[in-house]
This record gives sequence, structure tokens and C-alpha cells, in this order.
Amino acid sequence: MEGSRTDRIVSITLGAIAGIAIGISILDVLGVFPGWATKLTPLFVGLLLLYVVLERERVEGLKYIIRRLDKNLDKLREELQRGRFGGPAEEVPMPVPGKPDSYRAIPWKGMVFRSKTELRVAKALDHAGVIFLPPTKVRLTVGNDRQSREIDFLVYHAGRWGVLEVDGPWHTAASDESRDTNLRANGLTCIQRFDAERAYHESAAVVTTFLAFLEACGPTAGS
Repeated sequence: MEGSRTDRIVSITLGAIAGIAIGISILDVLGVFPGWATKLTPLFVGLLLLYVVLERERVEGLKYIIRRLDKNLDKLREELQRGRFGGPAEEVPMPVPGKPDSYRAIPWKGMVFRSKTELRVAKALDHAGVIFLPPTKVRLTVGNDRQSREIDFLVYHAGRWGVLEVDGPWHTAASDESRDTNLRANGLTCIQRFDAERAYHESAAVVTTFLAFLEACGPTAGS
């Protein structure tokens, strides 16, 4: 509001100066005030140049403010992505097309996880330096049919592929046993399950336990 008022005052002042300059020039031409136009022209030009310089300074100031705002917005976006407001950005659930509202997708390192527990286990596996696949669908033979099954982690270590499962409260012993039987029938014989509560709070210990299990589980690949 104050800026608009100042602009109007400056515009009126410049308009008045321009009008006076034109009037003096006309009177000079008519011989009423001979020579005055020549005398006052440097003054008018100086005033105009001063206005241009001040206006340029104001524009540069506005550009500086805009640049600072852009930088601050970029910084804010980075902080949001890094999760400084409410946890790491990779732990922010996002909707997944075709999935129920309760389904969560947490991106990390180009992979997607369904819970913070799975993400903690993934970070522990990554820290251990082993090859692993995130929660994914696999195709296998079930009886006379080909079906899709979802596994939590497929891990390669010590020449073996193994399945690390994180069991939440919705798991049942009967369904887990059926799933494990189907996986073993298709060659994935090294399977170990961990309670989600333990996997969340002791992810590093869970991974250590699983890798030791994998080292002792069955023959090595290709043997």
C-alpha cells in the first residue's frame, strides 16, 4: 500500500516536471522567456536520470528479494524432502494407484516399502552389504497352476538365496506355513520369519541372525 502511494507521488512529480519543461520550451520558442529552456534542460535531464537510477536500484532490490525467496523456497523443499518436518521424506506414505487407502508406499533408494519396519530392515541389509530385493511379487507353481505370491525380502548371501519375512499382526501360522511350503517347492528353501515388533526395534540384529541362518541353510547355489 505504501509503495503504491509513493509510486503515485513520484509519477505526479515527474508529470509536473515534464509539463513545466514543455511549457518553458514553448515560451522559449515564443520568445517570452528566451534562453530559459536551455538553462533548465540540464536540470530536467538530471532529475530524470536520478529517477531512472533510483528506479533501477529499486528493481535490483526487488530482484534480490525474489532471488532470496527462491533460494529459501528451494531450501524448504529440500528440508521437506529430507524429512526435517515429521521424519525422513522416504518414510512419508504415498497413495498407490489401485491399492486401498491403508496401503502405504515408502520410497527409498529407488525401491518402495510398505512400512517403516520394512524400511529399517532394508537399511540394515544395505549396511550389511548384501544383495537384496525389496518386497515384490514372484511367479511360482502352486499345484497345477501358476500363481503370484508376495515376499518381503529376497536376499543373496554366501552363495544362497533366502527369504526374510516380516510378520505383522495379520499373519497366521497356517497361512504362513502354506506360503512357505509353496516357496520351498519352487526352490526357495531358506526362509526365516521375524516378528514385526522385533524387526522394527532390532533391525540390525534381525539381519545378522538371518545372514547367519542363510550361511548354514542348505547347499550353496550351483553345488
